[in-house]
Amino acid sequence: MDFLSLDYRDPLYGIVLLVVIVIMIRISNYGARYFKKKDEDANIKKFIKAYENSPNSLDYKDMILKKDLPLESVMLMAMTYDKTGEYEKSIDIYSTLVLNVKDNSEKRNILTLLGKTYYKAGFLYKSRDIFLTVLKLHPKNEEALTYLVSIYESLREYDEAIEVLNVLKNIKGGMTEKKLYFKALSILNNNTLDNQQKISEVIKLGVDKKIVQRKLFEFATLNKLKLPTDILHKFDFENLIDLIWDYDGEIFSEDFIKNNKLLSEIYSAKNRGDFTDSSENFELNTILKLKKLDDFSVDLSFTYTCNHCKNLFPLYFYRCPVCKNIDTATIDTTLTRREYETGSFV
Repeated sequence: MDFLSLDYRDPLYGIVLLVVIVIMIRISNYGARYFKKKDEDANIKKFIKAYENSPNSLDYKDMILKKDLPLESVMLMAMTYDKTGEYEKSIDIYSTLVLNVKDNSEKRNILTLLGKTYYKAGFLYKSRDIFLTVLKLHPKNEEALTYLVSIYESLREYDEAIEVLNVLKNIKGGMTEKKLYFKALSILNNNTLDNQQKISEVIKLGVDKKIVQRKLFEFATLNKLKLPTDILHKFDFENLIDLIWDYDGEIFSEDFIKNNKLLSEIYSAKNRGDFTDSSENFELNTILKLKKLDDFSVDLSFTYTCNHCKNLFPLYFYRCPVCKNIDTATIDTTLTRREYETGSFV
């Protein structure tokens, strides 16, 4: 082994040794990449084979295998089927493409599209499995992670959703509001806790947060429970106006209503007390003025706008149905007429 001795000072020897080391490293890296790609291909084939379906896919397979159409045309066909709701055909094409496309980045994109199509078709477990496969191959795929959060929410697997959010947080930061939302859902759907324990645990998340306030109020009204007064004092009731307006039970004491401007206006407009006769809110003020004339023909209705994508919805949402962002709903009030009322001034 003397030829490897550090005492050997021949410059040519050092150059040769360096070249040999570089070549060995290159060979090692190539081998690692080769076997990794082989494993990825095997995983994809194994996964897709488990979900192969319908004899109809034979037509697409023949066409793709014979390469009668370029990849872009086949992809366009799959996307067209997806948009027109023919999900089975779209799934068949994507499944065949994944097995026959060689480029890794194209494979990843097709597999992601396949997961999205299963999601749209309502096959949540299949969609989940596909996105988990995508993440095995590409752990930082944000699109796959984002869809997984939505899938876990639909499956009521809230702790798993929180785990995915932790991964997303490491990639792009943020996620505080989203994690709060899923933590609240996890607590309120925990069957090992009684109602008072659930309320206590949600309060610990922070009642200064809009999501926590709304979840607490919804839970309390649904179960006809009263929230502690010291907690209610921290609530922003403008973000709860729709829930308060539609709730006929008792959640606030009379003194609490008297000492809160908005609650006084709401309860007076609902004719559940005589706390005030005016409001800075146009709709509430209109109802209060008509009340003085014994006209109870006007009611409040609500619409909800997403602050992020600006879409309008008839029902409140925690997660926007379009852009999937959480805690972006703004409540808009509108005057409507009670059809059964007669003798109205409006």
